[in-house]
Amino acid sequence: MTETKPKYANFPERELKVVIGPNINAVTTKALGRLSIGTYEMSFVQQERGLATNEAVRSAISHLARSTGLTLTTESHRDYVGVFNAQNAEHQYKVWITTPFELTQSAHIIWIRYSELTGEKKVGVAFKLSTGYVADDITALLKVALKNAQVLPEGEPYTIKGNPPPRFAKKAAVAAEAEAPAAATAPAADAPV
Repeated sequence: MTETKPKYANFPERELKVVIGPNINAVTTKALGRLSIGTYEMSFVQQERGLATNEAVRSAISHLARSTGLTLTTESHRDYVGVFNAQNAEHQYKVWITTPFELTQSAHIIWIRYSELTGEKKVGVAFKLSTGYVADDITALLKVALKNAQVLPEGEPYTIKGNPPPRFAKKAAVAAEAEAPAAATAPAADAPV
């Protein structure tokens, strides 16, 4: 069997390699590997949507920072609409808002990286691809990044997991398991009675 090469996402940090896992649809997989256009090339509509997303992220992450005692800082970057960093001695959330991929569309990705700075040093990554966001979307995404946190061995890439496998595969496996115990409990035809 031929081994397929891992497909890497265009994650904003170069230290952490992010691999696109199974069960992620083709459109999202293609978008995760593409380069965005940068802030100088955005159209007026793209700039408006980017600013609305920026305010939604600022609202969600500042609420999280106040409730958990994190210090919030922002960075200006020419390749991203916004970069936010909420951190204390134990936890860090870093949020990147990418620019769109083409001049004619306005879909962009929000990347979130959660890092546990003490203890097991878990890392969690979450993303969302959409044309518009509200603060509730960002809050849910922050929770997903925390839920996805796992201990990564040194030098290993983080694998983004998609949706669970299709249901029909599960039904076939359940049917096969149900038939196996039934055959084991049935008496053999040549067994003495």
